[in-house]
Amino acid sequence: MAKKVKTSVTFETQGDRSFTCIVDYDFKGYGLIGYGKTAREAEADVFTEIEEMRTIDGRTDVADIEITRRKFDVGSFFSYYPFFNISSFARFTGLNPTQVRQYASGVRQPTAQKRQQLNDAIQSVVETLFKDSRAFSID
Repeated sequence: MAKKVKTSVTFETQGDRSFTCIVDYDFKGYGLIGYGKTAREAEADVFTEIEEMRTIDGRTDVADIEITRRKFDVGSFFSYYPFFNISSFARFTGLNPTQVRQYASGVRQPTAQKRQQLNDAIQSVVETLFKDSRAFSID
């Protein structure tokens, strides 16, 4: 059985509107980067690459990974969680919806202040959903 390592991954939106998922763990001599049309496809590609390294390359030293943290740029966040409506999310954050769509598409990059506003809004959404999830259900 392969060793399992805990790692974070970083998602990035590429210029052609595809996505990469970069495994932050140092695998001593090789890196893992997944590619896909969506952020989730890029993440799945990482696991495919692990299996291919074992079967095609015959590498027995390739560890299984457990993703403990996902880091996103704006575009990859909305790709990974497509159920978030960009316009509604922007209004929730107090940002201009057009501006957030530009960040998500890669046309513009958010400033450090805007990135912090986005991070704060994401944390607020997570906290609200977690708190509310104990108080309701769909029957």
